[in-house]
Amino acid sequence: MAINDFNFDTENIIIFHFPRYAGGKFIQNCLGLSDNVVFQKQSLAQTQIDGTFSFNDKKEYILTLMQDEDIKENEYWADLHLGCSQLFVSDDFSGSVESEPDYMNSVYRREQHSGINNTVRFLSSNENDKLLFSLNWHDRFLHRYFFPNAKIITFKNNAKITRYRFGFLTPVKKEIFSHWDKGDIDRRVPDFTWDTEWLNDVSTTTDGLKKLYRLFNLDGWEQAEPFIKEYYHLWCEKNHMPIS
Repeated sequence: MAINDFNFDTENIIIFHFPRYAGGKFIQNCLGLSDNVVFQKQSLAQTQIDGTFSFNDKKEYILTLMQDEDIKENEYWADLHLGCSQLFVSDDFSGSVESEPDYMNSVYRREQHSGINNTVRFLSSNENDKLLFSLNWHDRFLHRYFFPNAKIITFKNNAKITRYRFGFLTPVKKEIFSHWDKGDIDRRVPDFTWDTEWLNDVSTTTDGLKKLYRLFNLDGWEQAEPFIKEYYHLWCEKNHMPIS
């Protein structure tokens, strides 16, 4: 493997295994508040690598972008403009879930591609011994060969929240997505199973996130917890969900 290749055998990656609209990005971003995890955006990840993207910068980013989110008013949930393509390829990726670009499909097929940026190549390398990064997997079935050394967070009890959030989408958007309540992982044991019913209450949400911080030895829980509660209430408000 050339030194500048993307390392598909990296141990630095967390696979988030959840159907779209199950709240996985919210959990991702909460973990991203730690100094040990990058947001899914190339420029922000690179800034964190360079040591100039702080916890307060992350808070400001979330609060600023959340102002524009509203699942009832907008055509779709924008996920704070964070995503796999934005991290692996470029900030300004403007593709859609209806047609994944070839360079992301190459990642899913374990193929090198020039479109994979240098930031994520570094994150996957043995030179990176501090930062975790993430990739979403929305299909119900996760194959054992897919990032074989990755940490895996799989989600269960998804159908209730996905059906609720899907209810705000246009008919065309609804046809794109599929529901699954619990995924199937081929001969691998997930590191953690997130129960989406925990999102019904701020206490169960923060308890689950605290377990994840401990499991992955992430720094900054005491700093992150108060903001996670604020972010949780804002996320529920923007999704027109009851706040507990």
